[in-house]
Amino acid sequence: MIGILAGAVVLTGFIGLGLLLDSRVASAVPVVVLTLAGAYAGWLVGVIVFGAIRGGNGSQAREP
Repeated sequence: MIGILAGAVVLTGFIGLGLLLDSRVASAVPVVVLTLAGAYAGWLVGVIVFGAIRGGNGSQAREP
């Protein structure tokens, strides 16, 4: 749940940056590019947070 929220915050931030840049530039390309980058970054942050919270199960054996 926290991973999803972290990803959503990152995605919203990138979309906001795209909209801010769109108000300065007469093209919708920054919004599209930053939305795609935000979707990827949001997914990546969500996976990292989910993995950090979930942690390992401790059953991994060490190789000699």
